[in-house]
Amino acid sequence: MNKHLLSFATCAGLLLIAPASVAAVEYVRICTLYGAGFHYVPGTDTCTNTTTGDTRQQTEGGTWRSLVPYPEGKWVTTPPLLECLPGRTVTLGTFSSNDFFLNAWQRMQTRTVPVPVNRGEFVSKVIMSGGFSDPRLLNRRGTNGMDGLCVRSVDPTEVQNIGNGSISPPFGNGMLPIGCVANSRILNMPAAYAVSATAAYPNIDSFYIVDGNQSFVSGPYTYGTGLVVTTDFGSPSFQRLIYNDARVAASRPLAGSVTVSVCIQPGVAR
Repeated sequence: MNKHLLSFATCAGLLLIAPASVAAVEYVRICTLYGAGFHYVPGTDTCTNTTTGDTRQQTEGGTWRSLVPYPEGKWVTTPPLLECLPGRTVTLGTFSSNDFFLNAWQRMQTRTVPVPVNRGEFVSKVIMSGGFSDPRLLNRRGTNGMDGLCVRSVDPTEVQNIGNGSISPPFGNGMLPIGCVANSRILNMPAAYAVSATAAYPNIDSFYIVDGNQSFVSGPYTYGTGLVVTTDFGSPSFQRLIYNDARVAASRPLAGSVTVSVCIQPGVAR
């Protein structure tokens, strides 16, 4: 056989088989809603910045923010009372699934728990134990790594009009949570899991007010008189369906409960 024909046939064969060995390319969708550096988490409408961990999702009630991945914590081998030394432990409560209600951000949350702090004190840790399971579905787990429960700062006594008819959100720290524990950490676990706080409570808040052609700073204000527990990012099945959605009878709540505490540490009063 002519060597030139052989070379051509060999190359043709390579051209035929090469595409089968090329791995599929997964394209990342850029999210332009919140500025540069954000992209969509594949298969979701959640935007994340992998450099900062700042993760946001647009809901009917406004923008919901979190930090993904959740800060790494540790299993608590001592009682929460000892875990918080030299500070003190404040238990927000033990909550069943019936203790959560749907808020305007399409997330489930508990009632507000008043948590007064002395001057200079701050929340250093969030501790959770227990968790929920769905008795109708065996081995129920969160469908992705972002399912979890969060502690957030609230101040029902303060409503801020920030101009242009806008009112500040009901959660402090720019909607960021104080601390979150992933669902896989707490589900059915008798031990407690602790994470470091990632946002201040209470926090100092100030903002611009637009008045005609002038802008001036209002504040600073001390924001935060209470804490709530909320569901965080996750699939609709975790956020709504198994939390007594209209498609699930209220008589079929999730099994289990979650106990939530925070550590309050003394600081330097100024």
